Amino acid sequence: MIKKILMIIAALIFVLVIVGFMLPRKMTVTHSLVIAAPDSVVFYEVNNLDHHPAWSYWDSLYKGTMKVTYGEIKSGVGAVYKWEGKESGSGKMTITESIPYKTVKMDLDFMEQGTAKTWYTFEAQGSSTKVTTGIEADMGTNPIMRILAVLWMKPEMMKAFDYNLNHLKKIAEGKKPGIE
Repeated sequence: MIKKILMIIAALIFVLVIVGFMLPRKMTVTHSLVIAAPDSVVFYEVNNLDHHPAWSYWDSLYKGTMKVTYGEIKSGVGAVYKWEGKESGSGKMTITESIPYKTVKMDLDFMEQGTAKTWYTFEAQGSSTKVTTGIEADMGTNPIMRILAVLWMKPEMMKAFDYNLNHLKKIAEGKKPGIE
């Protein structure tokens, strides 16, 4: 009886490993929202890392337990945002590309957990702006990481993106025209 149970467990582990290897190595998640504010206002909120805590899912999730520090530059290329906490872990976000009113690209370094690329694009639509955010991470050859990407990371990123864009929308739509 115990031998049968062990054989079933071994077979399940084998199937999970095979399924993990069949999943894509790269995880990409994107989400968009139209914000009733000019692209200049929305861009300013994203391009300035000092503004992120007001609309960031991760800052709200770990509020009070995560220490945040900034580099000398807080906006544009070279701006750095570092975090550290018992629950949040440690990491660093660096703006690598900033094209006014068009795009902000960032490198995310999760230290031991790896790296990712993230971005925001801004598309003017009359007096509104379509904002698209995304993330791409390489899960490597580890089948467990690939399974985690599908079952946990993608849904969590969608939740974070939805939160971020809706809070960004509330802030940007609350600003008076010409005030950034």
